[in-house]
Formats: sequence, C-alpha cells, structure tokens
Amino acid sequence: MSPFLRKLGALLGKDAADLAKNPTMVLCVALPVGFALFYRFFLGDMDLGSALRDESATPVVASAVTYVVLSMGLCMSIGMGASMSLVYGIAEEKEKHTLRTLMLANVTANQIVLAKGILALLVTVATEILCFLVSGAPFSLFLPYVGFGILGAIAIILLSLVAGLASRDQMTAGLYSVPILLLALAPIFGSYSSDISNVVRFAPTGGMDALLHMAVNGTLTTAGAMVPLATTVVWIALSALCFSLLYKRLLRDN
Repeated sequence: MSPFLRKLGALLGKDAADLAKNPTMVLCVALPVGFALFYRFFLGDMDLGSALRDESATPVVASAVTYVVLSMGLCMSIGMGASMSLVYGIAEEKEKHTLRTLMLANVTANQIVLAKGILALLVTVATEILCFLVSGAPFSLFLPYVGFGILGAIAIILLSLVAGLASRDQMTAGLYSVPILLLALAPIFGSYSSDISNVVRFAPTGGMDALLHMAVNGTLTTAGAMVPLATTVVWIALSALCFSLLYKRLLRDN
C-alpha cells in the first residue's frame, strides 16, 4: 500500500473516531433518522401517516407520503450529516490546532481535506440508508434514492469544506453553517407552496429532490431528468470552483 493511502486510511480512522466520540456529531446523524420515523407515523393532517401504513390506502396518497418521508430523509441527511458535522469538525480541529499538528507530522493538506470529504460522504450515505430503512418505502426505490442522495451531497460537502476552512472557531462555524444547512433543506420547504417550490428546485439539493419525486411517482424519464441533472451538475461545478479558489488562497496565507 502506498504511503498516501496509508495516511489517508489513518486520517479516516481518526476522523471517524472523533465523530463517534462527539455527542453533537452523533446527534447530527441521529436526527434525520428520528425525523424519518416521525414523518412516517405522525404526519398529522389528513391521516397521511396512517395511509402510509395502510395497504388499502390509495396509491396517490401512499406515494405522496413516501415522497415526503424520503425527501425529508435525504435533505436532512445531507444537511445534518454532511454540512454541520463537516463544518464544525474542521473548526474544532482548527481551534485545537490539530490540523497544524498533522501537517507538522508530514501529512499534507490535500490528504486532510480529502479524508474529511470522503468521511462526510460515507456518513451521509449511511444516514440516508438508515432513513430509507425506517421509511417503509418499497425497496425498488433504494438504488435511485442512494444515487440521488450522493449527487445532492457532493455540492453541499464542497461548500461545507469551504465554510470549515474559512471558520476561525466553532462560533464562526455556527454562523457559516446556517446558510449551507438552509440550502440543503430547501426542498422540504417547497412542499408548502408552489411559488417556493419553483425557487428551491434550483437549490443544490433541488435537482436531487425533483429526480426523487419522479422516481416515486414512476414518471422518471431521460427527458424529464435533464433539467434536474443540469441543476445539480452546475452546483457541483460552482462549489468545486469556490473550494479551489479558497483552498489556494488559504495555502498562500499559510
């Protein structure tokens, strides 16, 4: 195994252990799963929750509830599991000078950032899978659900890396993480109004949510997926550009 991969594996193990020992980070992972259970059984108005559990419920109502639960699970998994844990995790290490210590130990900044990005993606995917398992959705949606979740998470992870690197401490991280969290959760608010929906579909997770909606309703086609996919790709490209510019600036400052 090359030295690069050994160091990357060691960094992934360290970051995973730090996440498991931090109650705040564990809560960021547990909340999406808890809300998925809550939305499944206690949706409230019009007895949508009971419709999800009732095999005699109409397909329209059942699919609507399935979409709401799955969409909320994806958005919260990305917003909490990726953005908040990543931003706060980097800021905490900067406060404790852990990053400086790692670099003095012959670990490059590229390896540190790559390890954190990979772990954030793995945590997000694991959280999404748990949300799916408690959602009661048909297993035929599993692969599209995870695939759309990975696509939607990439831009948020890149933006979270930018916010984490720009944060001086955890207090600053709290300020920077709020807009990223709102961007990740934006599709959830789109269900309350068609006007809001027309705006949030262009959010970083909006394309992912639109693809999920079509998959749940059985209307996913190549032509229909073009605009949501284009929106997601544009956000990934812009986030990657933003990360690249800030990362280079931080390297010069150091």
